[in-house]
Amino acid sequence: MGLTACSSPSQIPLPEEIASDAMELQVADIKDLPESETHVMAGDVLQIVRDIAPRVEPEENTRFQVRPDGGFSYLDAGTVVAVGRTPEQIADDISSRLAKIYRYPKVTVNIMSAPGNRVQVGGAVQNPVSIDITTPTSLDQAIVGAGGLLSTADASHVALLRLDATNRYKAYFTDFGQLLEIQAQRRPVMLKRGDIVFVPKSALGNAIEVVDLYMNQLLPFTKSIGLGASYSWTPANNNTTNAVNNSNGN
Repeated sequence: MGLTACSSPSQIPLPEEIASDAMELQVADIKDLPESETHVMAGDVLQIVRDIAPRVEPEENTRFQVRPDGGFSYLDAGTVVAVGRTPEQIADDISSRLAKIYRYPKVTVNIMSAPGNRVQVGGAVQNPVSIDITTPTSLDQAIVGAGGLLSTADASHVALLRLDATNRYKAYFTDFGQLLEIQAQRRPVMLKRGDIVFVPKSALGNAIEVVDLYMNQLLPFTKSIGLGASYSWTPANNNTTNAVNNSNGN
């Protein structure tokens, strides 16, 4: 997808108290969005079954809820970290631990229920909303589901915040107008649970556009939904560098 990222005015420094604690994370063009993987979140209920075991074990004995601290306990394997990992990674971890005890240690892990199966859409939209994505949902569908853009929206700098493998949010920017161009023949940007879609308001004047987007809009928005966020800018290849640290336990 031929979409754009913001550029950073290097002459405008960040406040030291923000920049010093920021964990740098390069802002990416949404065309560089990696393939979506299903990662376990706190509150998920996992079903874990020994591959070699007869299927007579009571179902409740195979269910494990992921605690707020991101882990759960499994017999003979101890505490297992789950949040931010795929079911396959969890299965490999448990299997490797059980290999010290059992001849046939393989297990299969599936997500039975996912209470956090939602995305949030906010900013300059008609009706900021939390959307349940039990069916495949694209970025443009989510914005339409929020009532569409306000007349004051800056559609060329829509942000998609997505958790990475380290359970931190990475920001991907897109021009929403380009997403809707039929002649562009672009693939839809599919959302995954935990995603946050933020539409900024238009800024007055190019000199403060990026400052307004990050410091006055995106930062307060992430705090309002329970995320701790900090930002830093480094002039590299005309790309903005920022960090969004997830502190809500998801």
